[in-house]
Amino acid sequence: MSRSVDQQTVFDSWMTEHRGIITKIVRSFTAHDSDAEDLTQDISFALWRSIPSFRGEAKPSTWIWRIALNQAISWKRTAPESHADIDAVGAAVRDGAADGVMVDRIYEAIRTLVPIDRSIIMLSLDGFTYAEIADITGLTESNVGARLTRTRTRLTSHLEDAP
Repeated sequence: MSRSVDQQTVFDSWMTEHRGIITKIVRSFTAHDSDAEDLTQDISFALWRSIPSFRGEAKPSTWIWRIALNQAISWKRTAPESHADIDAVGAAVRDGAADGVMVDRIYEAIRTLVPIDRSIIMLSLDGFTYAEIADITGLTESNVGARLTRTRTRLTSHLEDAP
């Protein structure tokens, strides 16, 4: 019973302290509230299940990024046809109907990336080093650097081309 109480304490702490990580990932993988709720729930459940295997060798934030990104990539891959169409968000941004237009445009551009590039750019934007990104994603540092360079170029082009 104490293990379950400890797990609940850790989970509550992670969800309070690192809610921003989950929010960033969910926003970069979803365009609609219903999808965001589904993915948030999936990530939360994956984090809960992962607590017993957390050995403390990485910072909790690194662990949470890894679990959340893997869950988001899996979520996107398993049923992409069931997730809401992101084109509606792009149209809303282009028509000026979205609040926080610049933030929305950035997230829209990020959602156009393949999942691994999406993950890498989100980690980079959150201040992770190439080494930390490599550790989380399982890529080499040089691969992370190359992918980030190409991804930044694509995002810049996408944002410049958008009306």
